[in-house]
Amino acid sequence: MSVTPTVHSALTQAMDRLLAGTPQHSDGSLTVATLAREAGISRASAYRAGDVLEIFWQRINERSSGPDVPATLRERIQELHGQLREARRARHEEITDLRQSVDTLAQRVQALTLDNERLRAELARQSTVTVLLTAGHRPG
Repeated sequence: MSVTPTVHSALTQAMDRLLAGTPQHSDGSLTVATLAREAGISRASAYRAGDVLEIFWQRINERSSGPDVPATLRERIQELHGQLREARRARHEEITDLRQSVDTLAQRVQALTLDNERLRAELARQSTVTVLLTAGHRPG
């Protein structure tokens, strides 16, 4: 999918600022969300600009694997990228589980509310009241 020339230009300029370490509208982290924020567009629009994103990731990889970055640091960067992916996956799973729990609990609350209303209506229909007497008390 493609984007307008204006969006393409905004993304390219934002990418250049981020990679130069001179962000104007974001925290400067090298993510698609930050790129979109820096360009002043939605994340969905940024994802439609596949060619710009490909260049963005390519330039990020070049930075982290250049000759001025020691091999151990490159390995650490790759390891951290893997940990970040795993943390995001785990967070997504947790959010999905929590949403399912909320749905289940909402259904149970609704069922209990309906039961409570039914029992209150049944109690209201019963016209007889039984008075329980304690020792030493007589109806008067």
